Amino acid sequence: MLIGILADIHDAVEPLKASLTRFRELGVEQVVSLGDAFETFRPGEPGPEVARLLRKAEAIGVWGNHDVGLSHDIPGKVRDIADPALLDYTVTLQPQLIIDNCRFSHVEPWLDPKVVKELWHYDGQPEPTEMAARSFSEVPEQFIFVGHYHCWIAMGLDGPLDWDGTEMISFSRDQRYFVITAPVFRGWSAVFDSETAELYPILCPCGV
Repeated sequence: MLIGILADIHDAVEPLKASLTRFRELGVEQVVSLGDAFETFRPGEPGPEVARLLRKAEAIGVWGNHDVGLSHDIPGKVRDIADPALLDYTVTLQPQLIIDNCRFSHVEPWLDPKVVKELWHYDGQPEPTEMAARSFSEVPEQFIFVGHYHCWIAMGLDGPLDWDGTEMISFSRDQRYFVITAPVFRGWSAVFDSETAELYPILCPCGV
């Protein structure tokens, strides 16, 4: 399956449009958002347009620390002022997703996405060796994709891979991998082929 991966959109409408156009050109079969798609949620703000674009692309996804309050235990005061069409989409977001032996989450998969302080547990430079090792021990999927950290990092069972996210990387079918995905708001997205285990980063020039 060709999976289009969108991490950390943060209301960036133009990079999102460019990424979804590229996904269509490449024949992506399923679009997945890794959370923090939304910063705003009122009518007329960018958030509803992000929701419209994701819905049109039939994207599924998880919530992040910035949009958990639009997806899980939504406060009444938010429901009162939020764009109804946006909420129709955000309530479909999940804590984590599993597709074709891939796990998708906003932060490390052992953290509970229903606990806000765990989603916000660390907001600086990641420590990928420890993060990957614990992820491999906690969940069984071969490929683990997270967002949140706004950078490209790939880890295998033996440590970090020599890869900076600027070109395609081909993973081994008999190894496990932990991948941090760079953000849409800076122009990045990716396509992962779950049959060939190849990850194709995409850079759109409209990122910030």
